[in-house]
Amino acid sequence: MVNKLSYDQKNAKAQQIKDAAWQLFTEHSLADISIAMIAQTAQVGKGTIFNYFKTKEDVFMALLLGGYQTYFQAVIERFKNSDVVTKAALKAFLSNETRLLITDHATLIRLNSLRGSQLEVNASQEQTERSRQKLHTTHEELGHLIAAAVPTVSAQKISHFFVIQSAILNGLMNLDGLNVFNQIALNTDLPLFQINLVPEACQILGAYLDDILMEEPHEN
Repeated sequence: MVNKLSYDQKNAKAQQIKDAAWQLFTEHSLADISIAMIAQTAQVGKGTIFNYFKTKEDVFMALLLGGYQTYFQAVIERFKNSDVVTKAALKAFLSNETRLLITDHATLIRLNSLRGSQLEVNASQEQTERSRQKLHTTHEELGHLIAAAVPTVSAQKISHFFVIQSAILNGLMNLDGLNVFNQIALNTDLPLFQINLVPEACQILGAYLDDILMEEPHEN
């Protein structure tokens, strides 16, 4: 008799593989991680991984999009439990969310910085499209939730803020570490190339928030 895994068992096995890949990514670069390494860490056969993911990049794209989906669901819950009703309070809330994203989800941001240059090369378009549509829906939910609490703010602008947030963090992270090479400090002192990610990201996004919070809301 063929041993067929239940839906829950399949999900658990896929999560086991993703957990192993995530663990490896905290210790190695994406280029240095192989399917064989993921299989060994997950304690499964290489063939098992291909039952769930077509490529290594599929594994990490699933981690990326799933990670952001979980993060934004948590943002929604935090906003629901907040008392934000003014633009000033909203700016403080979103600035704090930026700090939390950087400090508590650094690996997720690092993975996001590889999306266009490395992950999309061999990731499944169909899988990615499904996950991005789900993420887009969550962005819309969060935008409308915030607009309902602060009616003078456009839901569309707030939803888009998180895209801008991602772009700014990616840019800063890609430029961070210009004073090192392969994690080794360069002999030349290059103070202008040093980036303090949290305050600089919050400063840039704070200016962006000031701009959009001054605008009149559009029809939601």
